[in-house]
Amino acid sequence: MRGLGAGLLLVAIGAVAGAGGLVLAGVVIALVWLLRGLWTRFGLRALSYERRLEATRSVVGEEIRLDLTVRNRKLLPVPWLAVDDLVTRSATISGYNLEPADVPGFAFLRTTWTIGWFERATRRLQITAERRGVYEFRGARLLVADLFARELVSADRSDTALYRVIPRSVPVRTTGAMSDLPGTARARHGLFEDPSQFAGVRPYLPGDSSRRIHWRATARLGRPVSRRYDPGHEREMMLAIDLQTVPGPFWQMQYDDDLIEEVCTAAMSLARSILGDGIACGMAANAYSLGGRRAVHLATSAAPAQAARIADELAALSRWPSMPFGMLLGRLSRRMPPSTIVLALSAQAPAGFLPVMRRLRQSGHPVRLVSIGPEAPAAVQAVRAFGIPAGIARLSPDWRTADALELAR
Repeated sequence: MRGLGAGLLLVAIGAVAGAGGLVLAGVVIALVWLLRGLWTRFGLRALSYERRLEATRSVVGEEIRLDLTVRNRKLLPVPWLAVDDLVTRSATISGYNLEPADVPGFAFLRTTWTIGWFERATRRLQITAERRGVYEFRGARLLVADLFARELVSADRSDTALYRVIPRSVPVRTTGAMSDLPGTARARHGLFEDPSQFAGVRPYLPGDSSRRIHWRATARLGRPVSRRYDPGHEREMMLAIDLQTVPGPFWQMQYDDDLIEEVCTAAMSLARSILGDGIACGMAANAYSLGGRRAVHLATSAAPAQAARIADELAALSRWPSMPFGMLLGRLSRRMPPSTIVLALSAQAPAGFLPVMRRLRQSGHPVRLVSIGPEAPAAVQAVRAFGIPAGIARLSPDWRTADALELAR
C-alpha cells in the first residue's frame, strides 16, 4: 500500500501546484500498484489444476501419457503461472529436466503457463518407463506472479497419483538337453499331470504306457491315441528371488543395478511361464518393498490375476537386499505345504544358501536353482555336486532388448 499512497500523494501535490507531470506520475504509480495487487490478491482464485495419467501400470520400455490441465474461471487473466509437481526423482519425462526438491527422493517437474480469462489449457507430456519401480506424484504448488513478475503468491494442491513400471516378460526357452525347469520345451508327459482330470486324447507317442492308451478312441479312429490330462493344480511352485547381487554382507547395501533388473526380468518371465502351464505360483524376495516391508511373500495361486500381483510386487522391490538369501529360504519352509516346489533364482555364489537348500530338500520340498549372471556356471556346478537340479538363465544381449529367457542345463 505504500506505493499506492505515494502515487495518490503525488496526484494531490500536482493538483495543488498545477503540475501536470506530477499528476501523471502519481497516476502511473498508483495504477502499477493497483495492478500488482490484483494478481497478488485474486490471481489464484477460480484457478484449478488437474493432472491425469493415461495408465497406472506400464512395462519397461513403454510410455505413459501425462495430461496437465489448467483452467481459469475468472475475468482476470494470469500472465505468468508456474506449477511445480513433486514427483519421484528417478522419473523420466520427455523434454523436461527435473529440478531438485527438499523432499528426499523427490524432485520438481516445473511447467509455466500464460492463461487468459475463462481459458482452459492442456499439455500432453510423455513419461518414459525406463526402469522398474513405483513412481509417485505427491501434490503440486501453484505460483502466480504479478504483471511485472516480481511478487509471487502460491498455493499447494494435495492430490497424489501413483504409477508402476513392471519388469518385461519374455518367452522362456529351454536349450540343450531336455530340462525339467519351466520352459516352452515339452516332454512327452506333463510334469504335473493329474490322472483325474481327463482332457481328451492325443496321438500315441513311443514310450506311452499301455494304461495311458485310450483303446475305445483307438478303435474308433483307426490309429493309436493316448489319454491327455490337465496339469495337476495341487502342485505348487514358490519362486524365491535373491536380490543380493554384490558379494559380501547384505547390510552393506551395495548392488549391481543392471544385474538386479536382469534378475527381475527373469523372475517375471519364469512366473508367467509357470502360471501359463497351469501351475500355482507364488513369490518371495529378500528385499525391502513398498510400505517398509523387509521382505516379500506372495502366497501361491493359479488365479488369472496372480501374474499381475507378481508384477506389482516386483515393481515395488527396492535395490537393497534386506536379509541373506539363506534366511529367506529358511523362512519359506514354515509358510508352504510340504509338496511345494522351491525354484530359487539367484545371481550370487550359492555357498551361503546351499545348506538351506539341502535342508529344504530333506524336509520334502523339491528344490531347484536357476542361476543368472557371471557367477552362473560356477554356481550351477556347485549345486549339482550336492544332487540338487540347477540350470543357467540368460537374457541375451541384455535385459532391455532380449526376446527370450534361455534356460540351459
